Amino acid sequence: MAILPLIGETDVITFTPATASGDEFDNAKGVSGLQIWNQSGGALRVEFIEQRDCNFGEKGVHVTRIVTVAAGAKTRIPRFQIWRYNNSSDRVQMIYPDGVASLSLAALDRPCL
Repeated sequence: MAILPLIGETDVITFTPATASGDEFDNAKGVSGLQIWNQSGGALRVEFIEQRDCNFGEKGVHVTRIVTVAAGAKTRIPRFQIWRYNNSSDRVQMIYPDGVASLSLAALDRPCL
């Protein structure tokens, strides 16, 4: 997985192309967000990998957060819960079930989102 650069409060938002093997970004403070830009002609899904087994007591069930971004749209996800999404390196990981063609990302370190 590729590590996305974290863009601060006063930095200009720049997008990084999504990587086919997946991407991750720092969320050590729990205030990082993500902006997703789908420049393709069809909707694309982004799946966030949960690090905690959140099965609500049911065996074999795993809840996953999937965001669908419409064609040509930008979507902003404000925060990711540390206890649910951070891996052992304090990063949030994501994969792309529909591929990465024309999909760009910006990881935002902006507590005021």
